[in-house]
Amino acid sequence: MNPKEIKAALIRRDEAVLEAVKRRYGAYIRKTAFAVLRSEQDAEEVENTVYLKMWRSEAEALPGDLKGYLGMLSRQTAIDQLRRISAARRGSREYETALDELSEVLPDPGNGDPADRLALKEAMSAFLKSLRARDRQLFLCRYWYAMSIRECMENFGMKESAVKTALHRMREKLKEQLKKEGIPL
Repeated sequence: MNPKEIKAALIRRDEAVLEAVKRRYGAYIRKTAFAVLRSEQDAEEVENTVYLKMWRSEAEALPGDLKGYLGMLSRQTAIDQLRRISAARRGSREYETALDELSEVLPDPGNGDPADRLALKEAMSAFLKSLRARDRQLFLCRYWYAMSIRECMENFGMKESAVKTALHRMREKLKEQLKKEGIPL
């Protein structure tokens, strides 16, 4: 099924759509969750939760970019699960380290104003588009997929100091762009 057919099947509440979504997007959902949780078992649990959330959502209101939507659901669900796991054992995780690095340049996520969230989303999108392809990939590997510095080194064939320097410069560039756009830090 293509994304339009999937959306139509969700509107009809055709249960066969769940298998179609699993075949088409399951690996992507698990990969996104695994990047945060670093556990296959936890990623599979997130995958099942994503299917449930998708099924319970208003099918008519689903965005056109179904893959992006499912990736966002996977990431949010994985983050929530990571918080529960971390609260239970208070262990250190790579994702938390990556979030700490970004906390100096991004506004407080507790801000509930939709206009501010939209402005931040648009500014982040513009920032990512302004980066060279390799820098954008490095930024996303670290801050979206929560890869360790070592994994970034291996994936990009860079030395540790080069990865850290590049990420630092990108965070500073992001901070400047957010200031320029009037987004409070």
